[in-house]
Amino acid sequence: MANNPLVLCDNLVKIYKVADLEVVALQGLDLEIPAGEIMALVGPSGAGKSTLLNLLGGLDTPSAGALTVAGADLLKMGEADRVRYKRETVGFVWQQPARNLLPYLSARENVELPMLLSGVNPNERRKRALELLDMVMLADRANFRPDRLSGGQQQRVALAIALANHPPLLLGDELTGQVDSESANEIFTSLRLINKQLNTTIIIVTHDPSVAAKVDRVVAIRDGRTSTEVRRTFDHLGKISEEEWVILDGAGRLQLPKPYVEKLDMRERVKVRIEPDHVSVWPQRAAVPGEGTGREEKKGEGQVWKPPTMKTFLQDFDPYGGEARTVGTLTGNGDPAHTGTPTTGKEQARGAEIRCEHVSRSFFLGGEEVHACQDISLEIPAGTLACLKGRSGSGKTTLLNLIAGLDEPTGGTVFFNGQAMEKMSAAAKIDLRRRALGFVYQTFGLLPYLSAGENVEVPLRLVRAGRKVRQARVEELLGRVGLGLRKAHRTYELSGGEQQRVAIARALVNEPALILADEPTGQLDSATGASIIALLRQIVAETGVTVVIASHDPKVHEAADVVFELKDGRLVG
Repeated sequence: MANNPLVLCDNLVKIYKVADLEVVALQGLDLEIPAGEIMALVGPSGAGKSTLLNLLGGLDTPSAGALTVAGADLLKMGEADRVRYKRETVGFVWQQPARNLLPYLSARENVELPMLLSGVNPNERRKRALELLDMVMLADRANFRPDRLSGGQQQRVALAIALANHPPLLLGDELTGQVDSESANEIFTSLRLINKQLNTTIIIVTHDPSVAAKVDRVVAIRDGRTSTEVRRTFDHLGKISEEEWVILDGAGRLQLPKPYVEKLDMRERVKVRIEPDHVSVWPQRAAVPGEGTGREEKKGEGQVWKPPTMKTFLQDFDPYGGEARTVGTLTGNGDPAHTGTPTTGKEQARGAEIRCEHVSRSFFLGGEEVHACQDISLEIPAGTLACLKGRSGSGKTTLLNLIAGLDEPTGGTVFFNGQAMEKMSAAAKIDLRRRALGFVYQTFGLLPYLSAGENVEVPLRLVRAGRKVRQARVEELLGRVGLGLRKAHRTYELSGGEQQRVAIARALVNEPALILADEPTGQLDSATGASIIALLRQIVAETGVTVVIASHDPKVHEAADVVFELKDGRLVG
């Protein structure tokens, strides 16, 4: 690594005090990042990625160890120096586009704001703001307010804002987590241009494999430590070569990649032997070649094992952890094939049939009329997993709100099980949402003063379910989403991925006929996202519930029974 890295983490520790509990988010993390590198931090939810980003951004302070950025010691930094550091040394872009921008300022004015706070003169502010907007391909949107920009465009404006004061380091937390794939490509093109023209060091936390595949280096974090890294190099012809490494810390400790551990069933203790030019590691049950066993090495030894494909994962994943359930499989085209009945003895519930006839929704923003949905006609059969796909601003979320009765169409009719929503009274719509609908939104929407279990229990309390019923359903649903041991934890003790799984459990708790989900995998790592897709797929197969997902995640599109594509508020496929 470089002799004078821009970023140096040495045995970095961060401990959070939550009530009477101590949560160790980072436990001896080591990392060096040279100037001018563009890299990604990956790992499961709760691994410590966002904690590290907050420390690098000066938003939090380390508990122990060493952390220096551009020569600044963030462990010993005073408050005044920390403000100066955040203003001049680091730029930060958050996952939620709206969090990065002031809604009443234009794109140019938003970019100028950090320079205004730093005392830059008006002419220089305006010139640099326009240069940065041109760099992120938004010069023609300089005078647009955020409400006239798509999510991807807002995120590119946020990149320009982060670069306003010439910081040598740019940090991004899930930059592409809430935008479609085309917008994600535009964001990454902007990042590459920024890195090349300004030599800005860029660190991105991501769950998106397509983003991780485009950076110079990928560092995986697991259990608060750096675990593995992939380095990529380019030859003179532009051909990419890459190598995967396991991180060895100062104490000689390393974390074997989890797939390797699981593949070879390594548990408790392993055999280690030094060879002339390497160290070999063997599971306890395996015989080490050359140790008097007389056995040859197994055929295929040393071949690189790779994780299963999405289809294999969906087939093999058991969201119920072995509990009694409907026996079902996925056919080659991804459709559910029922081969049994629920072992609980309950009749299979019937989902809701949804029909939209010439549905439109228009509204005014800033004096301009916006056509969010235009003459949409579609039918979603009961017991279907349907997906609404499209770029940011295409009308997906608006259509979900119309189906839920949270908004009124300006034209056309939405039918729920054959009944026109427009003819329902306000009280009937409330009762419908309370008893027949489950919601999963892009933001988690959890009550921060309640535990995970209490959040899941809220819909049951609204319909006055008995205590034993509430307890049983909460236990079952938290178990299904892999949070059975987190029932008593408050939301601030959970990672973002864990909070989203709580939200999904809450949506399922009333056994609804229809579940509406807005980007349910947008803030989850790929493995957790795949498990959520598999869980929803299994629930549709077993209960007959209808699930409608608005998502730009290709894995959701693959798992869906039917996909509707929206563009500029119109149904195009």
